[in-house]
Amino acid sequence: MVGPLFKYKKLSNRVLLETIKHYIAEHGYSPTIRELARITDTGVATVHKHLSQLINGGYVKVEQPRRRVLRVVKDYE
Repeated sequence: MVGPLFKYKKLSNRVLLETIKHYIAEHGYSPTIRELARITDTGVATVHKHLSQLINGGYVKVEQPRRRVLRVVKDYE
């Protein structure tokens, strides 16, 4: 018997940061976690994990505890 097949891809912090920057440039506001999951073709938990790492690393700042308030503070070198 074959187990479940997941379509999700691997995600890196750099790819997620670039996705957030591109989305903000295109739309004028930040994406939600669900939108990031759909765009990157990954799961919500995966996006949340990488987003937390970006926030803790000082790359992204959450301006308020609401939706669509992510701000990119610095880029990867």
